[in-house]
Amino acid sequence: MKKSKHEPKPMMAARLQVEAREVLTKRSSKRSRFLDVALSNGSDFEPVGRLAG
Repeated sequence: MKKSKHEPKPMMAARLQVEAREVLTKRSSKRSRFLDVALSNGSDFEPVGRLAG
């Protein structure tokens, strides 16, 4: 019998958080600035309608 590859959700969430933190620490200053400006402006500057992704 094969062993199930199912990963419990709390373990998967913890693993994804660790991966996300690693990616965020490797981001360049230009990308950091873009994300910081986007967070500071809030949702008023997000595209709406057909431009929204």
